[in-house]
Amino acid sequence: MAQTIRKRSVRLSGLNELEAEIMQIAWTRGRTTVRELHEELLLKGYIPYTTVMAAMNNLARKSILKQDKKNKTYSYKPAISSTDMANNIVDNVIDRILGGSASPIISHLLKLNGEEEVAEILELRNKLQS
Repeated sequence: MAQTIRKRSVRLSGLNELEAEIMQIAWTRGRTTVRELHEELLLKGYIPYTTVMAAMNNLARKSILKQDKKNKTYSYKPAISSTDMANNIVDNVIDRILGGSASPIISHLLKLNGEEEVAEILELRNKLQS
């Protein structure tokens, strides 16, 4: 008898699509409420208020957003910078998928970048070597 294999979605970032969108807005705004964020998401299409609220609570539970409960209306602000989040994701991919080797990622990035980005990479390399 054939065994059924369940497909599992791998979310190395720990963020689903909605959470990533919420974080983009939170990083831009700094401090926000569910209502403010919901209104901004509505500009892209309908999404239930309660869905946004649940996603923001999940992000707070994951310590990605800080939740301020002092007032009747909770406010949220990023607990981690977008750069730190990106670094965590890349580190996770290197460790879990690439067995600790960063070479495939570096090769990929160098293929995608134009001259200006290559100059930035070389500058970063020089800073790291200093």
